[in-house]
Amino acid sequence: MPPPSTGAKLAASAENFLITYAGARYASPPVSDQAFDCSYFVWLVIRTVNPHFEREASGAIAADRLRFQPVLGTPEAGDIVYFPPGPVPYEVKKGHKRNYPGHVAIMVSASEFIGMQSSGVGRVHVPDTWWWPRTKEFYRYIGPTQ
Repeated sequence: MPPPSTGAKLAASAENFLITYAGARYASPPVSDQAFDCSYFVWLVIRTVNPHFEREASGAIAADRLRFQPVLGTPEAGDIVYFPPGPVPYEVKKGHKRNYPGHVAIMVSASEFIGMQSSGVGRVHVPDTWWWPRTKEFYRYIGPTQ
C-alpha cells in the first residue's frame, strides 16, 4: 500500500485540528495557539508535513510559486482555497458596503474546507452562501516535506 499523499496528510491534519483547536477564537494578528487567524491555521496544518514552513499571510500563499502550485479544475483534499479580498456584493447595513478580507483554508474534499472563521475553527460545506459566491482560487502545496 503506497504512503498517503501530501494532500491526504494535510487534509487529515486539518480534520485533527478541527478537534484540537475547537475552543480557539479568531485573532489577527495571532496571539497564541488558541487565538489566531486563517493563515495561522493553514501554517499549523502545513507544518505537519514541513516543520520548517514559515508562516505566510493569505495573499502571500497565493503568490508563492515555490511552494504552492495553482490548481486548475476540481480541488482535492489538502489543497488550499484562497478567497482574495473583494467587495461585499450587498450592503452590510443601509448605505454601507465593505470589502471582504483575504481568506485561506484547507480543502478536505472537493465540497468542504476547514479553517479559522470569525466564529472559530470550523468546517464549511460548499456551496455555502457566504463563501462560495466569492472569487476563489485553489493551490496545491508542492514544497518540501519531511
